[in-house]
Amino acid sequence: MIALRARLGKLRRLPTDPFWHGLINLGAIAAVCLLLAGGGTVPVIIGIGCGLISLVLLVRRLRRPLLRPAGARAEVATVAARALLVLAVAAGAVLRRPEDAGWWYLAAGIAMLTVLTEPSVRTLLAARGQRTVQLPSAPAIPEPRLPSGIQVQAWLAVIVIGVILAAVGAPGWVWLVVALLAVPLQAVVGFDALRARLAERRAVDGVPAALAKYRPEFAVYYAASSGVKYQLGMWLPYLERLGRPYFVITRDASTVPAIAELTPAPILVPDPADVSRCLDRMVVPTLRAAFYVQGSPANQTFQRFRNLTHIWLNHGDSDKPANFHPRHASYDRLFVAGKLAIERYATHGITVPEEKFVLIGRPQIERIAVADDVPPGEPRTVFYAPTWRGGRESTNYCSLAWGAELVRALLDRGAIVIFRPHPLSHRDPTDAGRIAEIHRLLADDHERSGRPHRWGAAAEVEAEVADCCNAADALITDVSSVASDFLASGKPFAMITTKLDADAFRAEFKVAGAAYVIGPDLAGLAPNLDQLLGPDELRQTRLAFRTHCLGERLGPDAAEPFREAVIAILDRTSDTPPQAAPARRSESPARPA
Repeated sequence: MIALRARLGKLRRLPTDPFWHGLINLGAIAAVCLLLAGGGTVPVIIGIGCGLISLVLLVRRLRRPLLRPAGARAEVATVAARALLVLAVAAGAVLRRPEDAGWWYLAAGIAMLTVLTEPSVRTLLAARGQRTVQLPSAPAIPEPRLPSGIQVQAWLAVIVIGVILAAVGAPGWVWLVVALLAVPLQAVVGFDALRARLAERRAVDGVPAALAKYRPEFAVYYAASSGVKYQLGMWLPYLERLGRPYFVITRDASTVPAIAELTPAPILVPDPADVSRCLDRMVVPTLRAAFYVQGSPANQTFQRFRNLTHIWLNHGDSDKPANFHPRHASYDRLFVAGKLAIERYATHGITVPEEKFVLIGRPQIERIAVADDVPPGEPRTVFYAPTWRGGRESTNYCSLAWGAELVRALLDRGAIVIFRPHPLSHRDPTDAGRIAEIHRLLADDHERSGRPHRWGAAAEVEAEVADCCNAADALITDVSSVASDFLASGKPFAMITTKLDADAFRAEFKVAGAAYVIGPDLAGLAPNLDQLLGPDELRQTRLAFRTHCLGERLGPDAAEPFREAVIAILDRTSDTPPQAAPARRSESPARPA
């Protein structure tokens, strides 16, 4: 049943919009032709039927929130259908009241002209250049007075009212009044879009002066379109603690709301049509450094400012390829947790000058309690944290395919389970189905046994990864930074390999040398759970490996090396204004990692 629901969910997400829009347009065209032609009762009835079917499908396609990008595309794609349906309403009404033909067609003409202006207004709304948010002294851009899509809803209402008026034989002038009432909405939306565009141009001209007055010392550059909360959210709290002014540059305007939830710092979005020039105006003399948390090739556009120190942070420490990419050698400094991170590059044949590495430990483990000497208790609490399936099959380390079987085995042993999948796993229909199945297993067991399992919002929203680590006696995860972070606790953990046998897995993924390794299809699950929840023969190996992976600082002092390293860079003296190398034109979209 779970698999069937997952497949159905996937089918519902297939790109069928062109088919539906084509069907809507076909119905509208048929309605207009048959109702204008007249020619007897049967053609008129068929025309009315086609028009009603088209209208119902149209309302269904536009029922989702119009603020969503998919909704915006649907608005534009259905302009022709809505204009044709307006004409069909008038044609049908004239068959009932031919003496009012002038009124009905006048109303239809006004409605059609207004609907046909929507693409132009939409283009004006979408044609956003550089954006500036939360920057003191920057000229404000007025917000629209009406919600997005209100004019679409209004004209759908006009069509529906027209159908009702035509059905009851109402005078044509009534529909003309209704149509005229909707025209001001389109005018207000268009005026607000034009006003915002003009204000935006003034704001762009004011950015250099506003930044000079703000005196930022570093920037955080983000070129991905998703993953804000777990990528930027991993580092912004520690950058905030520095107490130094900074700003965030994001290449995708859609990420601004999520970033604004994480920081009060200014957020700047360069104009997609003129990125290099916009960045030139953002780099003021007080700027000393730029931080990067995501490995987009588009980062190189900002790396060309050679008087800045470009610092690679990443968004987690693990054995995934994102932690040893050849492109990292282009950064001036690579902030890494421990010596293991440096060894990863050499192991995979990537040459990075030794002086570029800065050992900063892992600030995010400051909230993970060290429990080296905590004896096992009953019942044991196990934190299951599978990663996502990755951007390609070669980096798919996700164990969710066996997640339900694993959780059943833990429940059979009387364990309490904390389940926190990777945020991106919810986007995949198949993995979402697997997550739902695990949720049901935990809910059913909780109801039956009373054991306080944590899943859903309790584990993913109300708690951070550190909270889950502290509440657990052991961890089961995949190739993931959660394994490295949990290592700080000193408690036992297991890793699941999805492709390799245990020996090959330990050879390729060094963190697994301190873990119990569960093979593909959960091979060796029982004996590994025996050790994980019992005698723990890897305890001494794990504690010795911890320093090599995470450095010397654990607990509340874990963030101090990071702070010291950043302050040293920011406090360097330089009287030379930042200079930019020639802009590079080739950029590729970012993948979440």
